[in-house]
Formats: sequence, structure tokens, C-alpha cells
Amino acid sequence: MNKGVGIFLVILSFALSIILCIGESASYVYYDAQNVYRVYLNGSSIGIIEEKSDLEQYINEKQENLKEKYNVNEVYMPTGLQIKNETTYNEQTEDVSSIYNKISEEEDFTIDGYVVKITDTSENDNEEPKEDKYIYILDKEILSEAINDVVRSFVDEQEYEDYLNETTQDPTAKGTIIENVYIKEQITIRKDKIPANETIYQTKQELAKYLLFGTKEENKTYKVKSEDTVSSIAYDNEMSTEEFLIANQDIADENALLYKGQEVIISYINPVITVVEETHTVSEEDVRFETIEREDDTQYIGYSKVIQKGKKGRSLITRKLQKENGKITYAFIVSTEVLKEPVDRIVVTGQNTGYAVGSTTDWAWPTVRNYTITEYFGYGLRSEIGETSSRMHEGIDIAGLGCGTPIFAINDGTVTIAGTYYGLGYAVEINHNNGYKSLYGHMNSVLVSQGQAVEKGQVIGTMGNTGYSYGCHLHLQLEYGGSYINPLSVY
Repeated sequence: MNKGVGIFLVILSFALSIILCIGESASYVYYDAQNVYRVYLNGSSIGIIEEKSDLEQYINEKQENLKEKYNVNEVYMPTGLQIKNETTYNEQTEDVSSIYNKISEEEDFTIDGYVVKITDTSENDNEEPKEDKYIYILDKEILSEAINDVVRSFVDEQEYEDYLNETTQDPTAKGTIIENVYIKEQITIRKDKIPANETIYQTKQELAKYLLFGTKEENKTYKVKSEDTVSSIAYDNEMSTEEFLIANQDIADENALLYKGQEVIISYINPVITVVEETHTVSEEDVRFETIEREDDTQYIGYSKVIQKGKKGRSLITRKLQKENGKITYAFIVSTEVLKEPVDRIVVTGQNTGYAVGSTTDWAWPTVRNYTITEYFGYGLRSEIGETSSRMHEGIDIAGLGCGTPIFAINDGTVTIAGTYYGLGYAVEINHNNGYKSLYGHMNSVLVSQGQAVEKGQVIGTMGNTGYSYGCHLHLQLEYGGSYINPLSVY
């Protein structure tokens, strides 16, 4: 090859390599740095957009139905959405409509409103801590109005008005004075963006219904028949009369006349909040007479003759009571004034059989006088949050006497249980050998043993607060022929 031609080719090759390098360099510079916005949904990137405001505007324009539904001017991004500014060189931005579609498939858009948080502050060793509840509203004023409606569901209207107006009343006069009313739970409210597709309460009526019944569903209703009464409808639907009246506040009392075809609510109440009412009450009440038995060895077994009729006495009793959603949870007797002493009933009976057999007509009361019955036999008032099914109370609860006060056998018999009993803590069961059995629960101490014969009126233990109990009281059950009956039916 010619020397000059060789030099020419070398120079040409070098020149071409320079041109290629320049070309490659020019191609790389084509991707300029871009200022963009990366969109994160619940921590994961779902794309990048050119302008944050474009997405916000697009969301607001596409959600006209939400603006009309809640009468608001703006609809915002979900709370789990984050948009962060960043610089990129080679990623392509997406149209805001594409990002919008990804968001709408995963999360709810938001509007301006208020988040209400309800926190259980009670300390009960028998229960697991309740989870916080969250409620969404648009107008914070309806919260206080709805709570006030719920309070009025559980307290007497006139007594509550006197309390609100701070009306001065004579504490020695018969009647009830409300000393305090408050909500047991801690309720906080904050302004925030709230999810538009969640339940949002817009009126006090809607919110009050939820706070009282604990559900967003429609209430169950029943059409009255000609033979129906308030008590019969309540019993047939496993409700207490008190609960039925709370659910149907337009019905005055259990003696109210109902008309055929009238629609009433038969949904169970399950309050989201706990209305605590503390009262001072003065009432005139009967005092039970005692039955004194005198054995006569000259008469046959089964012989019984009343030689002195019993007469009830009267007392004026002043109490301090605490109720939670209408249910008495604490009772304390401040003072007792005897107006008329009771007269004992005296009965002569035939000789003993050699083992304890209870009478079917004479029963002793299980506690000392001046007690308070805090819950009766029958379907109970569901006052505890989370209690959604009917609850049959298979006995009576007697309180107001203090822990350690004596508990008496209500009749002769044989002790069949003396110790712990599921739900009732320390308990005693007595078989009265006449078809009846009695059970005494929540005792502080048990003073008899299994198999022991006991006599009517004998101390078998002391009142306590053991087991599943809301305070110091006695739970008394009475069973006949294998079925629970109202203990008050034998007195």
C-alpha cells in the first residue's frame, strides 16, 4: 500500500471515531433533568406526574357526586396518599387520569369533617380492654346534641331538667335528686380529612341512634296486635320492659295503651357510650316481717298452724345510687328511719324428720334489712358496650349492705356446693329437699361445707364482690323442678 494512502486512512478513521463519540454524547444529553412529583399510596409508588395541583384538581372535578351528597365544595386525596417532589432524568410521567384510576380502586377520597374518638377508661379486671371507636361527622355541634339525647333516654326528664337548671331541692323530702351525670368514656374530637365512603353522620338523630343501638343498620320493628301489651311484646322479643321503653321513647310507660297496627321498635339497645347517673333518693318502703317457727313434738310431721299473723313495717330510707345506662351498679344506704316496726309471724310446726326439709310456704330473706334490689329476675337491660344478644337474669341481685355482711339460708336443707362457681365467684348451693334449690353467688367468704345440713336463717357466708361482679352484692337464684324461677315469688 502507498504510504500516503495509509496515513490518509488513519486520519479518516480517527476523525470518524470523534464524530461517533460526539454523536453518542449528544444522544445522552437529550434526557434533561425533570422536576416531577412521585405519588405514593400507602407507602408504595404508583407513578409520577408533572404537577401535584393537576391531580388535586382532577379528583375534585371527578367527585361531583360526593360534593352533592355531603354538600361540600371540595373533595380531597385519600389520607394514605403522599406526593413528593423529586428530580428524574429518564422516567416518563403519567396522565393524572391514570393515577386517579389507580387511587379510586384502592382508597376512599376524603372531605373536610371531624373524627370523634371514643376511648374506654374503665378498669375492670373481668373484661378485656375495649377497642377505641371512631365516628365521622361533618358538624361538630351534632355530637353534643346526640349525646344529650342519649342521656335523656336513661334519666328521668323532670329530674334531669332540675339538675341542668340547678334547682334547689330538699334532700330530706321523698323523691330523687340527680347529683351528677357524665359520660364514662373519654370522647375527643378533631378536625381532619375523613374518608367519604365511610359512614358519616350528618344529623343528630342519625348519630343518637347509633350511640344508643350500637349499629348502623335499620331498627327491627313489630306491628302491634290487638291483644299485645308493652310487657308481652318485650318478653316475646327477649327484652326487658325498661329496654323496650328506652327503644320506644314515645311510649310513656308499661301501662300505656297500644293500638292495633302500631309500629314499635324491638331492636336491642347496645350503647356505644355509658351514661353514668349519680342520685340521692328518699323513699318510704315496706319492711319484711320475720317468720318464727315453734316445733311441737305432740303434732305429726307436716302439721303447721299460724298462731300470729305477720305484719309489714315501714321505713324511710335515704340512698345514694349510681346507674350506668339505667342499670344500678352501686347502692349505699345513708340513713334509715323506722316509721312502723314489723310484727313477726309465728307458726307452730310438727316435729322434725331427722334431716333438714325446707318449708314450701315460709322462706327467710337472705340478707339483713335495708337492702337494695339492683337487678330483678328476667330479661336484663343490656347496658354494657358490646353486649348484643338477649340476656336472661336468672335471679335477683341484692346490694347496698356492704362487703362482709351476713348471708342467710332462705330455708332448711343440705349444702350441695360450697366453693367457687363459674361466673359467681365464691358460692353456696342448698338443696331444700322439697323440689327447691337456692344458689348464693359473689360471696366474700363461705362459712358452710358441702354435705352439711343447714337451717333457715343460718349464716352461710358473707356478701362480696367475687367472680364476674360489678360491685359488692348477693346474686340469689331459686330453682324448682330443674327450672329457674323468680326468687321473689316465694315471699
